[in-house]
Amino acid sequence: MESKLLPEERRRRIVQILERNGSATVSAIAKMLGVSISTVRNDLNFLENQGLIYRTHGGAMAKERFSPIYQKSISKYSNLKHRIAKKAVELVKPGDVIFVDSGSTTLLFIEELIRSGIECHVITNSLYILNALADVEHIPVHVIGGEFRKRTMNFLDPDPDLESYRIARAFMGVSAFDEEGTYVSNLFEARFKRFIMEMAKEVFVLADSSKYGKVSASFIKNWEEKDTLICDKNVQIKNARVIEAR
Repeated sequence: MESKLLPEERRRRIVQILERNGSATVSAIAKMLGVSISTVRNDLNFLENQGLIYRTHGGAMAKERFSPIYQKSISKYSNLKHRIAKKAVELVKPGDVIFVDSGSTTLLFIEELIRSGIECHVITNSLYILNALADVEHIPVHVIGGEFRKRTMNFLDPDPDLESYRIARAFMGVSAFDEEGTYVSNLFEARFKRFIMEMAKEVFVLADSSKYGKVSASFIKNWEEKDTLICDKNVQIKNARVIEAR
């Protein structure tokens, strides 16, 4: 028999559970509250639509797990970023070894990848992405270590040891881009991203059009033939192709 908690009280308790534990599965929440799995799923969808939590495959995460800066980045141009993320997932093949960069759009990409059910292996430097994949059995994850940056919750190593991996596709985030190439705000981050992009067989840059025509403090690299920009608009860049996320 289900608990007789009112929906408002039940949802408040769900938020408390997530804030206390960081994340929880649907089945765990259902057991704690004495309600059905379908009830929990409906509540999680409601809470996500209200902007109070983040849904993951099989559960949810507390919004407080993300820094205010990251929350703001996710909410800004949210619709465009979701379109880009969904388009990027179409390019992942079962069995792929992929690198997923830190960033708000790449985090949305991971959420879409989880929902797709595609089995692949993820390498990342993002603690947020690790958290999102923590309970996802069909996607093994390897985390690259290095200096931990609290502001963006990621690790940076300008010379990571990835010789044992053959990265088929790298899904990258950038601060800005133009016709010539890509940019980021931090010199060490630029070196790290350059290393990954040069190592991968294919590179997909996930960036909305608000970043086009801008430059940031550190240049990452020029566009190459193996590069693809996934953007909400068909912008002009040299040497690489553009996929418009409609």
